[in-house]
Amino acid sequence: MATIRKVQRQSGVAYKAIIKKNGVQLKSKTFDRKGDAVTWAKRIEADTEAMEAFGSRGAAMSFDGLVDEYMRQWIGKDQSQATRAGYWSDIFRGQRLVDISPDLIRQQLKDFEAGKCRRGNGRGKSATVNRGRAPATVNRLRSCLSAVFRYAIYEGYVTVNPVAKVPSRRVDNARTRFLNEAERERLLLACRRSTWDRLYLLVLLAMTSGMRKSEMLGLRWCDVDFEKGLAFLGDTKNGEQRYNPVPAFVLDELRGFRQVGTGLIFASEKLPTQPMEYKKHWSKALIDAGIAGFRFHDLRHTCASLLAMSGATLHEIGAVLGHKSTQTTLRYSHLSTAHKSNLVERVMLGAIPRAALERTK
Repeated sequence: MATIRKVQRQSGVAYKAIIKKNGVQLKSKTFDRKGDAVTWAKRIEADTEAMEAFGSRGAAMSFDGLVDEYMRQWIGKDQSQATRAGYWSDIFRGQRLVDISPDLIRQQLKDFEAGKCRRGNGRGKSATVNRGRAPATVNRLRSCLSAVFRYAIYEGYVTVNPVAKVPSRRVDNARTRFLNEAERERLLLACRRSTWDRLYLLVLLAMTSGMRKSEMLGLRWCDVDFEKGLAFLGDTKNGEQRYNPVPAFVLDELRGFRQVGTGLIFASEKLPTQPMEYKKHWSKALIDAGIAGFRFHDLRHTCASLLAMSGATLHEIGAVLGHKSTQTTLRYSHLSTAHKSNLVERVMLGAIPRAALERTK
């Protein structure tokens, strides 16, 4: 049961509500009015999850302390995770875990969403863009906070994850911008004219293999099997290794730069141990080719779309692109309509007896 104590302060009388369980004080809060103290205490006692959280061994733990511990054991690949965790650490610095409520998280996400978007502006740099943050960006920040609390639950610090009560933003990932034949020709010709001699190779490889940007920039010469026409990807987005097919004519282009050893194929000209910062070359090629509203990642969509329109199954497309879920590949299903129509025409024409198809004269 809660206890309400009258407290004499310099500003006047106040009322302190104290929540106890099994004789141990779990939480307290002071109010100017007794009625407010009673209402708060009843609400807390009625919240079973909150009472369990207040009684957990990490109830008094500070959130920034939890983040430090979480990051020390984190072994993920997303380099932005440390930045997101640091953001939450600053927001909730000094606050106890049990004081971070779903309402508080919901408001912080709203404030973040209303802020200005930032984009990469060279290696290790960023610049503010006059545009609000995308739902996917907000969701990634939310996911980071949820991961921190899941770790806290695993360690027994708390019993509930407050982020679970804050819904994710709805995201439309159905964008499938891809290049038509004329655009592909103009872009590749523009890349040929680039001052960076490997831009054409990078774009051609992305367009024909469907590899992700990070996968190609991390590709080393020892990863390419020129005899079998395969590129070994040991560090992929979904954490699974795979061999990615590379067309023979792209391998011929690769041979023009071929080296022996573990060097990066698309290495920086100034820092050979790091990938090339190619964005200014890519942007100029798009302008020269007269192509608007197209991202580098859309080259991957272009590859998938070409496969779909050539009759590849969704399973085959997903295998080439390294999709972990077939749901991701479904965005290309509408592009294989011609192939499906031809399939139905061929199969059904042979299945229906010709006599039944002939009209009675």
